[in-house]
Amino acid sequence: MAKSEIIVGLDIGTTKVCAVVGEVPGAEYLQNGAGVEILAVGMAPSTGVKKGIVVDIDATVRAIREAVEAAERAGGVQIGSVYVGITGEHITSLNSRGVVAVTSADREIHEEHVTRVQEAARVIVLPPDREILHNLPRTFIVDGQDGVRHPIGMSAQRLEVETHVVTGASSFIENVGKCVRRAHLTVEEIVLEPLAASLAVVSEAERALGVALADIGGGTTDIALFSDGSIYHSAAIPVGGNHVTYDLSVGLRIPREQAEAVKLRYGHALVDRVDDEDYFEIQRMGDEQPHELPRRVIAEIIEPRMQEVFELVGREMEQADGNGLAPTGLVLTGGGSQLEGAVELASRVLQMPVRVGRPRKLGGLADAVDSPAHATAVGLVLYGAEREHPTVRELRNGSLVSSVMERMSRWLLRLSKH
Repeated sequence: MAKSEIIVGLDIGTTKVCAVVGEVPGAEYLQNGAGVEILAVGMAPSTGVKKGIVVDIDATVRAIREAVEAAERAGGVQIGSVYVGITGEHITSLNSRGVVAVTSADREIHEEHVTRVQEAARVIVLPPDREILHNLPRTFIVDGQDGVRHPIGMSAQRLEVETHVVTGASSFIENVGKCVRRAHLTVEEIVLEPLAASLAVVSEAERALGVALADIGGGTTDIALFSDGSIYHSAAIPVGGNHVTYDLSVGLRIPREQAEAVKLRYGHALVDRVDDEDYFEIQRMGDEQPHELPRRVIAEIIEPRMQEVFELVGREMEQADGNGLAPTGLVLTGGGSQLEGAVELASRVLQMPVRVGRPRKLGGLADAVDSPAHATAVGLVLYGAEREHPTVRELRNGSLVSSVMERMSRWLLRLSKH
Protein backbone atom coordinates (compact mmCIF):
# COMPACT_ATOMS: atom_id res chain seq x y z
CA MET A 1 0.00 0.00 0.00
CA ALA A 2 2.92 2.32 -0.63
CA LYS A 3 1.26 3.93 -3.65
CA SER A 4 -2.24 4.68 -4.86
CA GLU A 5 -4.07 1.88 -6.66
CA ILE A 6 -7.23 2.00 -8.72
CA ILE A 7 -9.99 -0.57 -8.19
CA VAL A 8 -13.18 -0.59 -10.26
CA GLY A 9 -16.54 -2.18 -9.45
CA LEU A 10 -18.89 -2.95 -12.35
CA ASP A 11 -22.56 -3.58 -11.56
CA ILE A 12 -24.32 -4.94 -14.67
CA GLY A 13 -27.97 -4.56 -13.72
CA THR A 14 -31.33 -5.00 -15.41
CA THR A 15 -31.98 -1.25 -15.65
CA LYS A 16 -28.49 0.24 -15.50
CA VAL A 17 -24.78 -0.49 -15.71
CA CYS A 18 -22.80 1.31 -13.02
CA ALA A 19 -19.02 1.64 -12.86
CA VAL A 20 -17.49 2.99 -9.65
CA VAL A 21 -13.80 3.86 -9.51
CA GLY A 22 -12.12 3.64 -6.11
CA GLU A 23 -8.60 4.26 -4.91
CA VAL A 24 -6.53 2.72 -2.12
CA PRO A 25 -4.32 5.70 -1.34
CA GLY A 26 -1.45 4.02 0.49
CA ALA A 27 0.10 5.77 3.47
CA GLU A 28 -2.47 8.57 3.38
CA TYR A 29 -5.17 5.94 3.89
CA LEU A 30 -3.44 4.74 7.05
CA GLN A 31 -3.32 8.29 8.39
CA ASN A 32 -6.91 9.41 7.84
CA GLY A 33 -8.71 6.06 8.11
CA ALA A 34 -11.54 7.46 5.96
CA GLY A 35 -12.01 4.36 3.82
CA VAL A 36 -11.55 3.74 0.13
CA GLU A 37 -11.52 6.99 -1.83
CA ILE A 38 -14.20 7.26 -4.54
CA LEU A 39 -12.78 8.89 -7.67
CA ALA A 40 -15.60 8.63 -10.22
CA VAL A 41 -18.93 7.08 -11.16
CA GLY A 42 -20.15 6.17 -14.65
CA MET A 43 -23.72 5.14 -15.54
CA ALA A 44 -25.47 3.84 -18.64
CA PRO A 45 -28.96 2.44 -19.32
CA SER A 46 -29.07 -1.36 -19.51
CA THR A 47 -31.32 -3.14 -22.01
CA GLY A 48 -29.46 -6.40 -22.54
CA VAL A 49 -30.02 -7.98 -19.11
CA LYS A 50 -33.21 -9.56 -17.80
CA LYS A 51 -33.55 -10.75 -14.20
CA GLY A 52 -29.77 -10.79 -13.85
CA ILE A 53 -29.24 -12.85 -17.03
CA VAL A 54 -27.57 -11.52 -20.19
CA VAL A 55 -30.12 -11.78 -23.01
CA ASP A 56 -28.41 -9.46 -25.53
CA ILE A 57 -24.62 -9.52 -25.58
CA ASP A 58 -24.16 -6.59 -27.99
CA ALA A 59 -26.47 -4.31 -26.01
CA THR A 60 -24.76 -5.27 -22.75
CA VAL A 61 -21.29 -4.64 -24.20
CA ARG A 62 -22.38 -1.18 -25.39
CA ALA A 63 -23.78 -0.32 -21.96
CA ILE A 64 -20.57 -1.48 -20.24
CA ARG A 65 -18.46 0.63 -22.58
CA GLU A 66 -20.65 3.70 -22.04
CA ALA A 67 -20.54 3.37 -18.24
CA VAL A 68 -16.79 2.74 -18.15
CA GLU A 69 -15.99 5.57 -20.55
CA ALA A 70 -18.14 7.94 -18.47
CA ALA A 71 -16.22 6.91 -15.34
CA GLU A 72 -12.88 7.37 -17.13
CA ARG A 73 -13.83 10.89 -18.24
CA ALA A 74 -15.11 11.85 -14.80
CA GLY A 75 -12.09 10.52 -12.93
CA GLY A 76 -9.34 11.17 -15.45
CA VAL A 77 -8.25 7.53 -15.21
CA GLN A 78 -7.71 4.61 -17.56
CA ILE A 79 -9.70 1.50 -16.61
CA GLY A 80 -8.24 -1.87 -17.57
CA SER A 81 -9.74 -4.36 -15.12
CA VAL A 82 -12.93 -4.64 -13.07
CA TYR A 83 -14.61 -6.61 -10.33
CA VAL A 84 -17.96 -7.69 -11.76
CA GLY A 85 -21.20 -8.43 -9.92
CA ILE A 86 -23.50 -11.31 -10.79
CA THR A 87 -26.98 -12.35 -9.73
CA GLY A 88 -29.95 -14.23 -11.13
CA GLU A 89 -32.29 -17.07 -10.29
CA HIS A 90 -29.60 -19.55 -11.36
CA ILE A 91 -27.51 -18.65 -8.29
CA THR A 92 -27.81 -21.17 -5.45
CA SER A 93 -25.95 -21.70 -2.19
CA LEU A 94 -25.23 -24.39 0.37
CA ASN A 95 -23.09 -24.86 3.45
CA SER A 96 -20.32 -27.42 3.26
CA ARG A 97 -17.72 -28.89 5.62
CA GLY A 98 -14.12 -30.00 5.07
CA VAL A 99 -11.68 -31.78 7.37
CA VAL A 100 -7.93 -32.49 7.29
CA ALA A 101 -5.44 -34.04 9.71
CA VAL A 102 -2.68 -31.80 11.05
CA THR A 103 0.35 -33.92 10.22
CA SER A 104 3.17 -31.41 10.67
CA ALA A 105 5.95 -32.42 13.06
CA ASP A 106 5.15 -29.61 15.48
CA ARG A 107 1.38 -30.35 15.36
CA GLU A 108 0.84 -26.71 14.56
CA ILE A 109 -1.71 -25.41 12.05
CA HIS A 110 0.01 -23.68 9.14
CA GLU A 111 -1.36 -21.79 6.17
CA GLU A 112 -1.12 -24.92 4.03
CA HIS A 113 -3.54 -26.72 6.36
CA VAL A 114 -6.06 -23.89 6.02
CA THR A 115 -5.73 -24.03 2.24
CA ARG A 116 -6.17 -27.82 2.19
CA VAL A 117 -9.23 -27.83 4.45
CA GLN A 118 -10.93 -25.13 2.36
CA GLU A 119 -10.23 -27.16 -0.78
CA ALA A 120 -11.76 -30.19 0.95
CA ALA A 121 -14.94 -28.20 1.56
CA ARG A 122 -15.14 -27.46 -2.17
CA VAL A 123 -15.53 -31.15 -2.97
CA ILE A 124 -19.28 -31.24 -3.56
CA VAL A 125 -21.34 -32.97 -6.22
CA LEU A 126 -22.22 -30.49 -8.96
CA PRO A 127 -23.96 -31.00 -12.30
CA PRO A 128 -21.60 -30.47 -15.26
CA ASP A 129 -23.35 -27.22 -16.19
CA ARG A 130 -22.67 -25.51 -12.84
CA GLU A 131 -19.57 -24.09 -11.17
CA ILE A 132 -18.47 -22.69 -7.83
CA LEU A 133 -18.39 -18.89 -7.57
CA HIS A 134 -17.40 -18.59 -3.90
CA ASN A 135 -16.25 -20.91 -1.13
CA LEU A 136 -16.44 -18.61 1.91
CA PRO A 137 -15.14 -19.84 5.31
CA ARG A 138 -17.72 -19.41 8.07
CA THR A 139 -15.91 -20.91 11.02
CA PHE A 140 -13.03 -23.28 11.78
CA ILE A 141 -13.22 -26.22 14.18
CA VAL A 142 -9.99 -27.20 15.92
CA ASP A 143 -10.06 -30.65 17.58
CA GLY A 144 -13.82 -30.34 18.02
CA GLN A 145 -13.76 -26.76 19.32
CA ASP A 146 -15.83 -24.57 17.01
CA GLY A 147 -16.00 -20.80 16.68
CA VAL A 148 -12.31 -20.43 15.76
CA ARG A 149 -11.69 -17.51 13.40
CA HIS A 150 -7.92 -17.66 12.87
CA PRO A 151 -6.55 -21.19 13.40
CA ILE A 152 -3.02 -20.57 12.08
CA GLY A 153 -0.48 -21.06 14.87
CA MET A 154 -2.76 -23.22 17.03
CA SER A 155 -1.75 -26.73 18.08
CA ALA A 156 -4.12 -29.43 16.88
CA GLN A 157 -4.51 -32.88 15.42
CA ARG A 158 -7.60 -32.17 13.33
CA LEU A 159 -8.79 -29.07 11.49
CA GLU A 160 -12.30 -28.62 10.11
CA VAL A 161 -14.01 -25.74 8.35
CA GLU A 162 -17.59 -24.81 7.58
CA THR A 163 -17.94 -22.84 4.35
CA HIS A 164 -20.71 -21.13 2.43
CA VAL A 165 -20.53 -22.35 -1.17
CA VAL A 166 -22.16 -20.25 -3.89
CA THR A 167 -22.71 -21.85 -7.30
CA GLY A 168 -24.10 -20.64 -10.61
CA ALA A 169 -24.86 -21.82 -14.13
CA SER A 170 -21.58 -21.97 -16.06
CA SER A 171 -23.06 -20.57 -19.29
CA PHE A 172 -24.64 -17.55 -17.55
CA ILE A 173 -21.40 -16.82 -15.69
CA GLU A 174 -19.42 -17.13 -18.90
CA ASN A 175 -21.77 -14.75 -20.74
CA VAL A 176 -21.16 -12.06 -18.12
CA GLY A 177 -17.40 -12.51 -18.47
CA LYS A 178 -17.67 -12.50 -22.26
CA CYS A 179 -19.49 -9.15 -22.26
CA VAL A 180 -16.82 -7.57 -20.06
CA ARG A 181 -13.97 -8.94 -22.18
CA ARG A 182 -15.63 -7.74 -25.40
CA ALA A 183 -15.70 -4.28 -23.82
CA HIS A 184 -11.87 -4.59 -23.72
CA LEU A 185 -11.66 -5.09 -19.96
CA THR A 186 -10.05 -7.74 -17.81
CA VAL A 187 -12.23 -9.55 -15.27
CA GLU A 188 -10.48 -9.57 -11.90
CA GLU A 189 -13.24 -11.65 -10.33
CA ILE A 190 -16.96 -12.29 -10.71
CA VAL A 191 -18.62 -11.64 -7.35
CA LEU A 192 -22.05 -12.44 -5.92
CA GLU A 193 -23.89 -9.11 -5.81
CA PRO A 194 -25.51 -9.33 -2.34
CA LEU A 195 -22.14 -10.32 -0.90
CA ALA A 196 -20.60 -7.20 -2.43
CA ALA A 197 -23.49 -4.95 -1.40
CA SER A 198 -23.21 -6.15 2.20
CA LEU A 199 -19.64 -4.85 2.39
CA ALA A 200 -20.92 -1.35 1.62
CA VAL A 201 -23.98 -1.19 3.87
CA VAL A 202 -23.78 -3.79 6.66
CA SER A 203 -21.61 -3.24 9.74
CA GLU A 204 -19.45 -5.88 11.41
CA ALA A 205 -21.54 -5.54 14.58
CA GLU A 206 -24.69 -6.39 12.62
CA ARG A 207 -23.00 -9.38 11.00
CA ALA A 208 -21.89 -10.65 14.39
CA LEU A 209 -25.34 -10.43 15.98
CA GLY A 210 -27.23 -11.58 12.89
CA VAL A 211 -28.71 -9.54 10.05
CA ALA A 212 -30.52 -9.96 6.75
CA LEU A 213 -29.85 -8.01 3.55
CA ALA A 214 -32.33 -7.53 0.69
CA ASP A 215 -30.97 -5.76 -2.39
CA ILE A 216 -33.99 -4.75 -4.51
CA GLY A 217 -32.77 -4.29 -8.06
CA GLY A 218 -34.64 -3.89 -11.31
CA GLY A 219 -35.10 -7.57 -12.15
CA THR A 220 -34.23 -9.42 -8.94
CA THR A 221 -34.19 -9.06 -5.18
CA ASP A 222 -30.95 -10.50 -3.82
CA ILE A 223 -30.83 -11.88 -0.30
CA ALA A 224 -27.94 -12.54 2.07
CA LEU A 225 -28.23 -13.71 5.68
CA PHE A 226 -25.41 -13.28 8.18
CA SER A 227 -24.81 -14.74 11.62
CA ASP A 228 -21.75 -14.89 13.91
CA GLY A 229 -19.90 -12.57 11.57
CA SER A 230 -20.26 -14.60 8.37
CA ILE A 231 -22.71 -15.33 5.57
CA TYR A 232 -24.78 -18.51 5.92
CA HIS A 233 -27.41 -18.16 3.19
CA SER A 234 -27.76 -16.33 -0.13
CA ALA A 235 -30.40 -16.37 -2.87
CA ALA A 236 -31.96 -14.34 -5.67
CA ILE A 237 -35.72 -13.81 -6.04
CA PRO A 238 -36.81 -13.04 -9.65
CA VAL A 239 -38.96 -10.05 -8.63
CA GLY A 240 -37.76 -6.44 -8.46
CA GLY A 241 -38.48 -2.80 -9.19
CA ASN A 242 -39.22 -3.40 -12.88
CA HIS A 243 -42.22 -5.49 -11.90
CA VAL A 244 -43.64 -2.49 -10.03
CA THR A 245 -43.10 -0.36 -13.15
CA TYR A 246 -44.83 -2.96 -15.32
CA ASP A 247 -47.82 -3.11 -12.96
CA LEU A 248 -48.17 0.68 -13.15
CA SER A 249 -47.84 0.64 -16.93
CA VAL A 250 -50.66 -1.89 -17.26
CA GLY A 251 -52.83 -0.51 -14.47
CA LEU A 252 -52.65 3.11 -15.61
CA ARG A 253 -52.42 2.40 -19.38
CA ILE A 254 -49.22 4.40 -19.84
CA PRO A 255 -45.86 3.60 -21.54
CA ARG A 256 -43.14 1.92 -19.45
CA GLU A 257 -40.97 5.06 -19.46
CA GLN A 258 -43.84 7.16 -18.14
CA ALA A 259 -44.70 4.49 -15.56
CA GLU A 260 -41.12 4.58 -14.26
CA ALA A 261 -41.29 8.38 -13.93
CA VAL A 262 -44.65 8.16 -12.13
CA LYS A 263 -43.25 5.54 -9.74
CA LEU A 264 -40.24 7.68 -8.86
CA ARG A 265 -42.21 10.92 -8.42
CA TYR A 266 -45.52 9.80 -6.92
CA GLY A 267 -45.01 6.18 -5.86
CA HIS A 268 -45.77 4.97 -2.34
CA ALA A 269 -45.72 1.44 -0.94
CA LEU A 270 -48.52 2.04 1.58
CA VAL A 271 -52.06 3.01 0.63
CA ASP A 272 -52.93 4.20 4.14
CA ARG A 273 -50.08 6.72 4.09
CA VAL A 274 -51.34 8.59 1.02
CA ASP A 275 -53.57 11.64 1.40
CA ASP A 276 -56.99 11.18 -0.25
CA GLU A 277 -56.82 14.76 -1.51
CA ASP A 278 -53.47 14.26 -3.28
CA TYR A 279 -53.91 14.17 -7.09
CA PHE A 280 -51.59 13.98 -10.11
CA GLU A 281 -52.01 14.48 -13.86
CA ILE A 282 -51.44 11.70 -16.36
CA GLN A 283 -51.70 11.22 -20.14
CA ARG A 284 -53.06 7.74 -20.82
CA MET A 285 -52.52 5.86 -24.08
CA GLY A 286 -55.46 6.36 -26.44
CA ASP A 287 -56.76 9.43 -24.63
CA GLU A 288 -56.54 12.86 -26.22
CA GLN A 289 -56.63 14.81 -22.97
CA PRO A 290 -54.68 14.30 -19.72
CA HIS A 291 -56.57 13.12 -16.65
CA GLU A 292 -56.28 13.88 -12.97
CA LEU A 293 -56.11 10.80 -10.76
CA PRO A 294 -55.74 10.40 -7.00
CA ARG A 295 -52.24 9.43 -5.95
CA ARG A 296 -53.84 6.71 -3.87
CA VAL A 297 -54.44 4.75 -7.11
CA ILE A 298 -50.68 4.39 -7.56
CA ALA A 299 -50.23 3.08 -4.04
CA GLU A 300 -53.06 0.57 -4.59
CA ILE A 301 -51.06 -0.85 -7.50
CA ILE A 302 -47.65 -0.73 -5.83
CA GLU A 303 -48.48 -2.09 -2.36
CA PRO A 304 -49.50 -5.65 -3.42
CA ARG A 305 -46.35 -6.11 -5.50
CA MET A 306 -44.02 -4.80 -2.79
CA GLN A 307 -45.82 -6.91 -0.20
CA GLU A 308 -45.15 -9.93 -2.42
CA VAL A 309 -41.44 -9.05 -2.52
CA PHE A 310 -41.18 -8.88 1.26
CA GLU A 311 -43.23 -12.05 1.73
CA LEU A 312 -40.80 -13.86 -0.57
CA VAL A 313 -37.88 -12.46 1.43
CA GLY A 314 -39.49 -13.75 4.62
CA ARG A 315 -40.10 -17.17 3.06
CA GLU A 316 -36.45 -17.38 2.00
CA MET A 317 -35.37 -16.55 5.54
CA GLU A 318 -37.64 -19.24 7.00
CA GLN A 319 -36.38 -21.87 4.53
CA ALA A 320 -32.82 -21.02 5.58
CA ASP A 321 -33.72 -21.59 9.24
CA GLY A 322 -33.22 -17.88 9.71
CA ASN A 323 -36.00 -17.40 12.25
CA GLY A 324 -34.52 -15.56 15.18
CA LEU A 325 -31.05 -15.38 13.59
CA ALA A 326 -31.46 -11.77 12.39
CA PRO A 327 -32.07 -9.88 15.64
CA THR A 328 -30.67 -6.65 14.20
CA GLY A 329 -33.28 -6.82 11.45
CA LEU A 330 -33.28 -6.30 7.70
CA VAL A 331 -31.14 -3.91 5.68
CA LEU A 332 -32.81 -2.79 2.45
CA THR A 333 -30.65 -1.55 -0.39
CA GLY A 334 -30.76 -1.24 -4.17
CA GLY A 335 -32.88 1.19 -6.19
CA GLY A 336 -36.15 -0.40 -5.05
CA SER A 337 -35.42 0.41 -1.41
CA GLN A 338 -35.82 4.13 -2.17
CA LEU A 339 -39.55 3.78 -2.82
CA GLU A 340 -41.43 5.82 -0.24
CA GLY A 341 -43.04 3.60 2.38
CA ALA A 342 -40.94 0.53 1.53
CA VAL A 343 -39.22 0.40 4.93
CA GLU A 344 -42.47 0.61 6.87
CA LEU A 345 -44.16 -2.02 4.67
CA ALA A 346 -41.21 -4.39 5.06
CA SER A 347 -41.32 -3.96 8.83
CA ARG A 348 -45.06 -4.70 8.87
CA VAL A 349 -44.74 -7.82 6.71
CA LEU A 350 -41.63 -9.28 8.37
CA GLN A 351 -42.27 -8.07 11.92
CA MET A 352 -38.68 -6.92 12.40
CA PRO A 353 -36.61 -3.72 12.40
CA VAL A 354 -35.85 -2.48 8.86
CA ARG A 355 -33.52 0.27 7.66
CA VAL A 356 -32.19 1.52 4.33
CA GLY A 357 -28.52 0.78 3.73
CA ARG A 358 -26.31 3.40 2.08
CA PRO A 359 -22.58 3.03 1.30
CA ARG A 360 -20.58 4.14 4.35
CA LYS A 361 -17.03 4.95 5.49
CA LEU A 362 -15.87 6.29 2.14
CA GLY A 363 -13.64 9.18 1.20
CA GLY A 364 -13.25 11.24 -1.96
CA LEU A 365 -16.47 11.72 -3.91
CA ALA A 366 -18.54 9.84 -1.33
CA ASP A 367 -21.57 12.04 -2.05
CA ALA A 368 -21.67 10.74 -5.62
CA VAL A 369 -22.46 7.22 -4.37
CA ASP A 370 -24.56 8.17 -1.34
CA SER A 371 -27.50 6.10 -2.53
CA PRO A 372 -28.73 2.53 -2.00
CA ALA A 373 -28.71 2.16 -5.80
CA HIS A 374 -24.89 2.32 -5.73
CA ALA A 375 -24.42 -0.23 -2.95
CA THR A 376 -23.43 -3.14 -5.20
CA ALA A 377 -20.91 -1.20 -7.31
CA VAL A 378 -19.32 0.36 -4.21
CA GLY A 379 -19.28 -3.04 -2.53
CA LEU A 380 -17.42 -4.50 -5.51
CA VAL A 381 -14.75 -1.82 -5.06
CA LEU A 382 -14.48 -2.68 -1.35
CA TYR A 383 -14.35 -6.40 -2.17
CA GLY A 384 -11.47 -5.78 -4.57
CA ALA A 385 -9.67 -3.55 -2.08
CA GLU A 386 -9.91 -6.20 0.64
CA ARG A 387 -8.75 -8.96 -1.74
CA GLU A 388 -5.72 -6.99 -2.88
CA HIS A 389 -4.98 -5.35 0.49
CA PRO A 390 -6.21 -7.36 3.53
CA THR A 391 -5.39 -4.39 5.77
CA VAL A 392 -8.24 -2.44 4.14
CA ARG A 393 -10.85 -4.55 5.92
CA GLU A 394 -9.18 -4.08 9.28
CA LEU A 395 -8.95 -0.33 8.73
CA ARG A 396 -12.55 -0.09 7.52
CA ASN A 397 -13.79 -1.94 10.59
CA GLY A 398 -11.52 -0.11 13.01
CA SER A 399 -9.78 -3.32 14.09
CA LEU A 400 -6.25 -2.71 12.81
CA VAL A 401 -4.70 -2.40 16.27
CA SER A 402 -6.23 -5.61 17.59
CA SER A 403 -5.21 -7.43 14.41
CA VAL A 404 -1.61 -6.26 14.71
CA MET A 405 -1.49 -7.33 18.37
CA GLU A 406 -2.88 -10.74 17.43
CA ARG A 407 -0.15 -11.22 14.83
CA MET A 408 2.55 -10.10 17.27
CA SER A 409 1.26 -12.60 19.86
CA ARG A 410 1.48 -15.43 17.35
CA TRP A 411 5.01 -14.38 16.37
CA LEU A 412 6.15 -14.31 20.01
CA LEU A 413 4.52 -17.71 20.60
CA ARG A 414 6.39 -19.26 17.71
CA LEU A 415 9.62 -17.54 18.83
CA SER A 416 9.33 -19.03 22.32
CA LYS A 417 9.21 -22.54 20.86
CA HIS A 418 12.67 -22.21 19.34
